[in-house]
Amino acid sequence: MKRTGFEYVLSFALVLAAFGGSGGAGVSAGEGVPSSGHGNSVAQACPQGAPTSSGTLNCTALPLGDRKYSTTTPQVGYIYDCHTESGSPVVSSAPWLSASTWNALTKLAVEGSNAWAGSFSETSNGTTRTISGDDEPIMPVTTGSFPISPSDPAYQYDQNPNSIEAHPYSFTVASDPVAASSPACLSGGPIGVTLDGVAIYDAFDAAGYDAVARELQDPCHGHPDQSDVYHYHGFLQVCVTDTGSATQNSSLLGYAADGYGIYGPWYDGKVLETADLDECHGTTSAVMWDGKLVAMYHYVSTYDFPYTLGCYHGTPTSIGIP
Repeated sequence: MKRTGFEYVLSFALVLAAFGGSGGAGVSAGEGVPSSGHGNSVAQACPQGAPTSSGTLNCTALPLGDRKYSTTTPQVGYIYDCHTESGSPVVSSAPWLSASTWNALTKLAVEGSNAWAGSFSETSNGTTRTISGDDEPIMPVTTGSFPISPSDPAYQYDQNPNSIEAHPYSFTVASDPVAASSPACLSGGPIGVTLDGVAIYDAFDAAGYDAVARELQDPCHGHPDQSDVYHYHGFLQVCVTDTGSATQNSSLLGYAADGYGIYGPWYDGKVLETADLDECHGTTSAVMWDGKLVAMYHYVSTYDFPYTLGCYHGTPTSIGIP
């Protein structure tokens, strides 16, 4: 069931308890503070068997999102794409892939544990929020080794030759974003950034296939593109700290280019899935936002396609990476 409007006008005390009294950006007007959203030094596996609104999460048979896009209108479970996709996937066949599903528990990860002197900050003046960083993750988050080494088992499936380089960015969005008159399409490249400073791309590879399922990424589900931009296509909650659990609602993981927050998947003791969300992969519910509990629209990072955004609910701005 989609969660819309102010269906979650619950007791403040009860909902705040579910959040543990924390989460969200917590930036007061005029302050520029480093994010507290980084911190998972050990990658968290897909939570097999976690409760969902339709049963339990099956990480061994997640639906493939190959070519699930529309260029005419947004649709739940699809990406509203600004252009027609073409080409072949980087990985066409692998043991974790089937005709229509993929196994997140057996998919290979690129080896390595490399630390970076990343940076991320945000400054709010009450009206706008300026978000800056350099696209290198903040410790203790680490990355795999790229280019992928021929000695890495992942190399037999994906010979990613790209490296990870710093790409400074700074963009400004509304502190309290509003819905656009109609959703906007995704055009490839950065659609947001996480609280550990890393760029977020949509769920597709360059040919319109499910990048999270097919491309070889490190344990944080990150890898660099041909411009040496390290980025995530999904599973943001793996290495960006999420307070979410069966007893506590998820916290803010990052910001989309239209200013709306992207949160982890846990809500009311269950893991949200695409079927619970709208065509842009978002919902309206109680979340911590700038230190306050408010009912507002936000995106959700799920374990099923399209993972983060299906379209922009608000009006996007350019992030400027690379």
